[in-house]
Amino acid sequence: MDSGAQRLAYNRNVQLSFLQRYLQSFHRIEGWFDYDAALLFMKYNQLAFDSAALGNVLEIGVHHGLSTIAIAALRGPGKQLTAIDLFDDQQDKNVSSSGCGDRRRFDNNMREFYADADFMRVITRPSSELTPSELGSGFTFSHIDGGHSPEEVYNDLKLCYDVTTEGGLIALDDYFNPEHPGVCEGAVEFALRHPGWLRPLIAGYNKILFQKPRVHSPDINASFRQAFPGLEYKNVKMWKSPVILIGTPLREHIDLYASTPEQFVPFGTSGVRARFTPTTEKLRAGSRQKIHVEVKVENASSEAFPTGEGVFGLSYHLLDDSGTVLVHDNPRTWFSTALLPGDHRLLQLAVTAPTQPGQYQLEVDLVWEGVMWFKEVGNPTTKVRLSVA
Repeated sequence: MDSGAQRLAYNRNVQLSFLQRYLQSFHRIEGWFDYDAALLFMKYNQLAFDSAALGNVLEIGVHHGLSTIAIAALRGPGKQLTAIDLFDDQQDKNVSSSGCGDRRRFDNNMREFYADADFMRVITRPSSELTPSELGSGFTFSHIDGGHSPEEVYNDLKLCYDVTTEGGLIALDDYFNPEHPGVCEGAVEFALRHPGWLRPLIAGYNKILFQKPRVHSPDINASFRQAFPGLEYKNVKMWKSPVILIGTPLREHIDLYASTPEQFVPFGTSGVRARFTPTTEKLRAGSRQKIHVEVKVENASSEAFPTGEGVFGLSYHLLDDSGTVLVHDNPRTWFSTALLPGDHRLLQLAVTAPTQPGQYQLEVDLVWEGVMWFKEVGNPTTKVRLSVA
């Protein structure tokens, strides 16, 4: 099968999830946004509302759309995204010089993820000139990353508060960034003028996430902690409210392949996708000798595995005798044809013995190039002992 046909077969069998495609976009879309911040927004959005209650979403300061791609995924069915930015042709109105977005690149990046962009309304005016009546109502999520002066931040918070429904979420960028003290100034002024209007929930990835209180509001932070029992965090106080402080990557706790912006699947809970059965548990080889071990690979998932050289293959991680990884990436044995759900196949795994004599372990695993090793999403691996003379 030629490479073009292999790629076609790969595209037919398995597609990258939205979250995986979005993660890849961080390598090419310019912006000051953290992928884990997007995951944080999505999780709190899931906890704050059921899908039927989700409304419109708003972003002030979109630049080239890196964050907007995620914000658009937080809207409810049939709801609208409002994007506000001055872009490159109105920088004379950018009083705090906070970024210079490119409208053409923004539109292209959004179309890559949303072919039909009729849900998107773009406003190319300073947010300080806008009124709540112009924006409308029923917003359940807003992201503020516009002007960084105290006046701009205060006005943006007030504008978002006025259009946000009870229980809605408002994210603020750069609150703790020492390069932009005006953000903290403007936010504190809002808190002093309007005590209790916004409740801070969590701080992390250069963001503060607030909630507009509602009657009988559930403890959303408790639900977040319960969803990620292995996540490292601190409990602190801000604006007299208990706040979670998070700094470790959230992505390590989420199965990015099985998850969607609407529902996260915890890492390692989606079940076994593949089973490996080597025909031997022990191997012997000379220094740098090339050998093979036969491995039965069973597709225990509900989808066909990708195929093609350079796309999907059987490989291994080289470990020392105690289990420490010595070489993570090693030669691949590629899948030339699709392995369907429930089927199995015998593959000859190519192994190159280490230079130094000793006792080693081969941790057998599957790799989807540029996407994931199956071990990374909790799939069990199998080990073969290797003795190098």
